[in-house]
Amino acid sequence: MSNNPRRSLLYYWSIRYFIVLLVSIVIASSAIIFLIYWDAKTKQRHGLEQTVRDVVAEAAERDGKLPQGAELGRLLDRHARENGLWDRSFVFVFDREWSLSEQFPSYAPFEAEGLIERLPPAAAGSVEIAELQSDENRLPYLAAVSPIRNAAGTTGYVAYLVQKETVLKTTPLEHRVLRFSIVAVAFIIGWGVLFLLTRRLLKPIQEAADAAKQIVAGNYRVDIDNSHDEREIHELMVSFKEMAERLEHLESLRNQLFLGVTHELKTPIASISGLIQAVKDEVVSEEEAKEFLEMSLKETGRLQKMVEDLLDFNRFAANSVTVTHRPVDLLAELNETVVRWKQAQERTSVQPTVETAGEGETWEVLTDPVRLEQIMINLLNNARDAMEEGGSILIRLHAEPSQYRIEVQDTGEGIPAEEQREIFQSFYRGEKKRTRTYGLGIGLPFSRLIAGSLGGDLALSRSGPEGTLFTLTIPAIHPLPKD
Repeated sequence: MSNNPRRSLLYYWSIRYFIVLLVSIVIASSAIIFLIYWDAKTKQRHGLEQTVRDVVAEAAERDGKLPQGAELGRLLDRHARENGLWDRSFVFVFDREWSLSEQFPSYAPFEAEGLIERLPPAAAGSVEIAELQSDENRLPYLAAVSPIRNAAGTTGYVAYLVQKETVLKTTPLEHRVLRFSIVAVAFIIGWGVLFLLTRRLLKPIQEAADAAKQIVAGNYRVDIDNSHDEREIHELMVSFKEMAERLEHLESLRNQLFLGVTHELKTPIASISGLIQAVKDEVVSEEEAKEFLEMSLKETGRLQKMVEDLLDFNRFAANSVTVTHRPVDLLAELNETVVRWKQAQERTSVQPTVETAGEGETWEVLTDPVRLEQIMINLLNNARDAMEEGGSILIRLHAEPSQYRIEVQDTGEGIPAEEQREIFQSFYRGEKKRTRTYGLGIGLPFSRLIAGSLGGDLALSRSGPEGTLFTLTIPAIHPLPKD
């Protein structure tokens, strides 16, 4: 096992949620800044283009000239405000030969001669925009150039310069503080929400962990809330509750097995010990001594049978027993099994009979006759134990297209309804069997395991005051015909 200390889910996922949230905020903030910059840039270019067109229109109305002095300043300010340009601007008016005719204001970051070399060529009716770096290494400028045209043609050119828009320049300090505050508040709220969600997720897991500790301590009656809205958590709680109930049931079966084995082994051992002790002390006659030894051998056989049953059941439960299939005549095999079973019985009043339901073409099938006999012996023994005196057992064989069906019907008192669901549980014994007959409670579970290994099944079809009916199915696998 690793010696690294395990962290709680609250810490483990909160840190990861924090990283996800932080990365998301950084990405979102970067995207917002980019969009703000792109929007400002687009609006500035659009406003610059429209302002140049307005100025060109003013110049065209005045034969390629613009007003002088303060009037020109007011004209430029009006067009700039209408088109969303608030920074200081510079206007150059050139004649048709690119000689400077007007400039406003008188001071500009570019000399006219140098500016002409940097300006892009302006086609008729178009506006060309270029980015220019000033000689003073300040922020770059955007220059828009458009020709002045009238009916006679191009009379000159207008160059309109404005400092390039940037996020840092156009966003005041208070706006940056506001955005930072919004991000901080969003971060705190997001962290709180994630913390609460993680705690909500942690609660049922902690509940399951506490229940597991109770189970380890031997308390299987745990109280688990399975009313959660989340599907996965609900399924976890339901499954955990079912597991606890199953473990409680298995623990009860283990106790029953321990008590049953202790009781069933103690009785014959005590009987054998008493009988042998009587013979040893010579308190019985010679004939009685022989009878006592015979009884001791019989009790020894009972002990041996119980041990063999336990070993066989364990091997089948672990799938460590191989089944050998060979051709078997079912009808003949059932008749022989009944004969051998009757010969081993002390009570001769129980009379089993075998009959067929309809006439099948053949009763030959590939199966394991030894395992089939084990199932039938268990069913016959159960039927015998269900009847006080007398009674009958009917074994009916049915042939179906895909399987053979063997029904074992007795005329006993039946199995109580509350016990019918438990009879195939390992080591389970009904109330009456615990007081009337010996056994370990593995006959029916063992028989069902064998039936499954043969490819079939064993089921309780019905049970009531008129008797009990068990049904054994075997796949109808016929041997290949001989050449």
